[in-house]
Amino acid sequence: MKKVRGCIYGLLASMVMMTNTAYAMPNVTWGELACTNMQSIVLSNGEKTSTDITDNITRGKVFSTGMLEITNQQDGTLHISVDTYAHVVVDKIYQTVFLDVWDEDKKDWVKVNHWDFVKSIEEEPRLSSYHVGFTVSGCEVNKYYRARAMHLVEWGDNMEGKATETDGVLLTDHEV
Repeated sequence: MKKVRGCIYGLLASMVMMTNTAYAMPNVTWGELACTNMQSIVLSNGEKTSTDITDNITRGKVFSTGMLEITNQQDGTLHISVDTYAHVVVDKIYQTVFLDVWDEDKKDWVKVNHWDFVKSIEEEPRLSSYHVGFTVSGCEVNKYYRARAMHLVEWGDNMEGKATETDGVLLTDHEV
């Protein structure tokens, strides 16, 4: 009986010693999350499209998937496509898209512009996904551009979000 009691006490003591404390992430604002800088590369000249998709491992309680794509349309313009999906109907879906250009002197990405998009349940009663596609013109050709996006779903007082970021594509005004 003493051996069983000793084993139980030993087991309890080891369980207490091996527990880990987990802390919640501090409150992060939308702007701070958008400035997260993941590593992206510039694609070779022959590749004209780059896509980033949040993987299923990181899906949230309501947030499902975020997708972002940038394409060199070979006419001096870029096409950006952004999609956000939820598992259930949500109140609002927010998307912010950033366009960055590779600065060869700084050896870093520099923000060129950003666009905000919002769709609410009032506009679409069964809101669980949101797609936006748009063309960007007026950018300098023969430079590398990448897109970054923040995807956010809101239901009641709760929100979940993810970030996506493409690799850099070379903007051209002719077929490559």
